[in-house]
Amino acid sequence: MGPILQSSLILLAGVASSSLYSRYFQTHPAQADDRERFSCRPFLPRVFVETPPPVDHPLVRDAVRHVDEYLAARFKVGDIDSLSVAIVTSKEPLYEKNFGVMRGNESATSPPTNSHSSYRIASVSKLLTVLEGHILAQRGVLSWDDPVTKLFPDLSYRLDGFHPDSKKLPQNEAPVTLFDLAGHMSGMGRDWPPGTVSNWPKDMQGGGPPPINGLPFPDHASLFKAIASHRLTSPPFSYPAYSNTATGLLGLALVVANRLASEDPSHEPDSYAALLKRDIFDPMGLNGSHFLTTEQNRHLVVVPSLGPEVADQDFFDAMNPAGGQFMSLHDTIVLLQTFLNPEHPKSLLTRYSMDKWMQPVHDFEEDDWTEIGFIWEIIKAKDSNNRLRKIYWKLGAMVGFHSAIAFHPGTSYGVSVLMGAHYPDAAKLAYDIFDIVQPFMDKALADYSQKLFAGTWKSQDGESTSHIVIEKGALYIDRFVLNGTDILQMFHAPGRLALRSSERRDELRLDTGIPGYNGEKHMGCYPYWNGQDLWGLRDEAPINLIYFTGEGNTRALHVPSVGVTMKRT
Repeated sequence: MGPILQSSLILLAGVASSSLYSRYFQTHPAQADDRERFSCRPFLPRVFVETPPPVDHPLVRDAVRHVDEYLAARFKVGDIDSLSVAIVTSKEPLYEKNFGVMRGNESATSPPTNSHSSYRIASVSKLLTVLEGHILAQRGVLSWDDPVTKLFPDLSYRLDGFHPDSKKLPQNEAPVTLFDLAGHMSGMGRDWPPGTVSNWPKDMQGGGPPPINGLPFPDHASLFKAIASHRLTSPPFSYPAYSNTATGLLGLALVVANRLASEDPSHEPDSYAALLKRDIFDPMGLNGSHFLTTEQNRHLVVVPSLGPEVADQDFFDAMNPAGGQFMSLHDTIVLLQTFLNPEHPKSLLTRYSMDKWMQPVHDFEEDDWTEIGFIWEIIKAKDSNNRLRKIYWKLGAMVGFHSAIAFHPGTSYGVSVLMGAHYPDAAKLAYDIFDIVQPFMDKALADYSQKLFAGTWKSQDGESTSHIVIEKGALYIDRFVLNGTDILQMFHAPGRLALRSSERRDELRLDTGIPGYNGEKHMGCYPYWNGQDLWGLRDEAPINLIYFTGEGNTRALHVPSVGVTMKRT
């Protein structure tokens, strides 16, 4: 298998690099301590959503200096033509840097890369497909639970397996929904129509995605014919299978759903590219996002030295949703900012839609650190407190182009990597950036949480007092007296209780849960989740609820169930 074919077989790739595996197992113990395993320590509140650290924060300056040194050294290796990288919060880019030239095949005369240079982003295109689906769902145009046959009544797919005794189920007993298409749970194959590996097992020529497999990118008719002809890899919603075919079908379904919901379908977009331009590119000001190289945008399109022809390929309407899009670093910054904070001025989604989008779809039983999301690849990586936290990814790779867009919700920052290169591993660059930045962000979040929540708080009459500390990335209250009563004793917690965010700014609950028999804790987070609001109300407020108001010297801790206000001493 030649190097170009080998590289091409990861066209529209959606899997993390092997470097993530090695890095994980270097730091992950083979046998976790049971006390840690069965604990349920809440993370610090996500206060960086609205108030992230600024670019001139000392910890941020140190982090980006290390990142810049790392990337400069990596670029000097010489296997990357063009590299654009950003580290982003909801307010601003903390780091934005472009390396190399626009046209790697003309490096001697090419202008340098800039933040408006357009890269082919391969499978990162899928993010925009699902974003469009959420926009239409918000408008009431569709439901993610709609079967795809609601929009394509003549669509058929094979539910029989290869075993001679395999039963052929009727489609109404195993519907493929729009959600299945978006979560890689449809069972549809990766790239249909598939190529024929005619000389197998002597070689693998004819495998892989188009056009490497000798077939053109599919049009609408060939896509539907292939779906009707080939058996699903697994029954719908039983086990994930990465599928460009399914995402392509989802994009076509969004166009149809939008037209069917309109009073005048003739005035609605009739292609996927036109739908995204109307609903995403124009409203968000994504001027470097498009699907074709034209005379008007050619001067901004990055051309790699490996496979330069890919910059001019037309993926057609049926595959544009899966991997045909171009995007600039500027545009990925805007996109990441809206993911980090749905209240961002350019956000197109409500918080409810974004929260729904962030739920996992499949948790691999075979390991404890990878999940499939609602088009996302989700990696659990250790923070500086040695705790696994989620990073949401979308990765893309094709000949000459490699990209990664990822963000860390816990500390509310994201990373974008766009490359025109022989080097194929944008995922490793992004992961290494998270590895460098995370300790600084953890420290910044702990410092800010200390300022917001920690310390000794007392009521004016002296009858109520609390003491809050931060330890290993969690908030704890180790003294809590209300009107002379020791509240920790009341909750059967003579030592301390963690404080868990309600996911509303400055609002926390004592993490009371359900006490284990004789103090035993052996069920992880279940008792806490089950008992979070177990203890009842007074004055319409949960008795384990506290919240904070004000800033600086006016900062106050409130216990609404007893009408107590405390100031920091």
